[in-house]
Amino acid sequence: MSGEKHQEALTRTVTEKLSDGQVVKIRPLNRDDIELEREFITNLSPESRHFRFLAGVGKPSQKMLEELTDIDHDRREAFIALIQEDGGEKEIGVSRYALDPDGKAGECAVVVADEWQKHGLGTLLINRLIESARARGLERLYSIDSAENFKLRQVAREMGWDSNADPDDHTQVIYTLDLAAT
Repeated sequence: MSGEKHQEALTRTVTEKLSDGQVVKIRPLNRDDIELEREFITNLSPESRHFRFLAGVGKPSQKMLEELTDIDHDRREAFIALIQEDGGEKEIGVSRYALDPDGKAGECAVVVADEWQKHGLGTLLINRLIESARARGLERLYSIDSAENFKLRQVAREMGWDSNADPDDHTQVIYTLDLAAT
């Protein structure tokens, strides 16, 4: 992909309609989104926080928020989904990936606010990651998730991701998408 198209795929803001007709804006996440990210993570259910972080995360620490919003748009990429609410913007989902050291693959994660699940937002955020990863020339994306996350298992299957038990941890599943094959 040409450098110009690559850059456009990474920096473009899009407006999308969810299955219920709600309009959302999806754009690259940046350091200025730290308070949106704090509120978003804090308001996730314990189950959603567990599935996202594979650990018990309560209120996110300042250090964690700084790491999550320190996106260099080179080795780390993230996209934030926003709605207009009470005269401002509210984060309702986020997707991200971080490149492996060899730069050929990226570990990704997607989380959608509990009340916005099952409206197609997760699929839109995953598709934005895939578009960005392809523009960057990655060969594959993968995600390490809880084997108990049945909603994700169904979405991954529908989108053509391969699923394998984590050989190092039976409580986890590794989903992989070969970007050249799809």
